[in-house]
Amino acid sequence: MSMYQQVSQLERPRREHVRYVDRVRSYLVFDLESAVIDLAGHERYLGMERWIPGKRKKSRRGHKPEECPLQTPRWPFQTIAALSAMVLTDHEEGNLQVMRFVTWSLAKHTEEEIVCGFLQLLKEVPTGTELASWGAAWNDLPIMIAAAMRYGLSLPQGWEWMAWLGGGRVPHVDLARVLGGDSKMKPCHFAEYAAAQNIPAKMIIEPHRAAELIKAGQFDLVEQVAEGDVIAEALLLTRWRKLLDSRAETHVVEERILRAVEELRPGRGYVLELQAHRAAKFKLAMARAVDDQCKGNLWLPDLAA
Repeated sequence: MSMYQQVSQLERPRREHVRYVDRVRSYLVFDLESAVIDLAGHERYLGMERWIPGKRKKSRRGHKPEECPLQTPRWPFQTIAALSAMVLTDHEEGNLQVMRFVTWSLAKHTEEEIVCGFLQLLKEVPTGTELASWGAAWNDLPIMIAAAMRYGLSLPQGWEWMAWLGGGRVPHVDLARVLGGDSKMKPCHFAEYAAAQNIPAKMIIEPHRAAELIKAGQFDLVEQVAEGDVIAEALLLTRWRKLLDSRAETHVVEERILRAVEELRPGRGYVLELQAHRAAKFKLAMARAVDDQCKGNLWLPDLAA
């Protein structure tokens, strides 16, 4: 069987979404953090352009300095500083449960080892696992593929579709596209959508400071940033799965996921916020239950009469 036939077999007919609980499904939610910390490649680019930067030298392309590729290195020159991934699979009582939660960073690995670790995980996940993310098709996947190409790495069998970066009907639930009207809605930040769904997100630092932490070598915090995004994306994935699987209530699944995270990552900076979120949801649920009981007592007919 050729590679193209293998990729063709991965294309999932849309009708499979009609009965989403007919078979056991698993998902791999991932997020990476990257920044330009090695300027050697950009210097090669400047040599190709025959361009020497100067204080007042403008780009001949007419870009603003912060947008000019000659003055500001763009995404092809980024280094992956941390990559986090969570494997979830169907739970017997409905929706999903956490199976694995792994993270690699420059604290203990090279960029090549980070990518190799991720590719190895792809080999180990259950057959038919689907990728899940928020906007990875437009950011994380291109950066990961660029890194894999730099080191001459190959995609595992069954994941060859990633070489096309997710074009077509492939096993990738990109929630930014799926929940954004097939990308026809005006793009929004993940934090916006998460806040609207009351999902805790961006718990460690302001999102725009991730590159700052990477350049400062604070990779422990960078790991937590990536993990926080994966946790929030996993919770959003379970909300989406609820549309297709009615067997478990949202709050039950969220509690299941967050308890697993707290057990797997004790001491992380985001754990206290997750616990506070759980406590607030529990308090609200109790208040609603009491309110419902009071209303029930008020309107129930007197059966003894």
